[in-house]
Amino acid sequence: MARSIQASMYTFLLRKASDYTVTFQDVDKTNILLKKAGVLGKLDETTKDELAKILGVDAVIGGRFETEQTKSEAGAIASAVLFGGFGGKSGTGTMFLTINNGTDGELLWRFFKTMDDSIMSSTDDMVERMMRKISRNFPYKS
Repeated sequence: MARSIQASMYTFLLRKASDYTVTFQDVDKTNILLKKAGVLGKLDETTKDELAKILGVDAVIGGRFETEQTKSEAGAIASAVLFGGFGGKSGTGTMFLTINNGTDGELLWRFFKTMDDSIMSSTDDMVERMMRKISRNFPYKS
């Protein structure tokens, strides 16, 4: 799931690239460089400035995406049918993103957002909705 979210975020950022004053490194290149350096499975043991050096970048975007299922899909459908409407809430998704300076690892920007997930949402849909919110707050707009 992490790679899927990483790819979805990269795709979104590329679609909006003309709106930003920065460029984004290809996720395949990022993952290959991390693997070659032996830190791909140890990112929680690596500082942001160390990551920036390995990746050859000025800053590092990092974060977490967590989902919590509060009700089964069948339960959400039953609730939607019984109580009217469609697309009952079946869980929540939380996105936490940071941008750290590559030179010293200092935090440059932080974003946190929680959104409801419905039975009609896929992870890609939720990431897309989250990224729209993030893009409105992203610090490097042209």
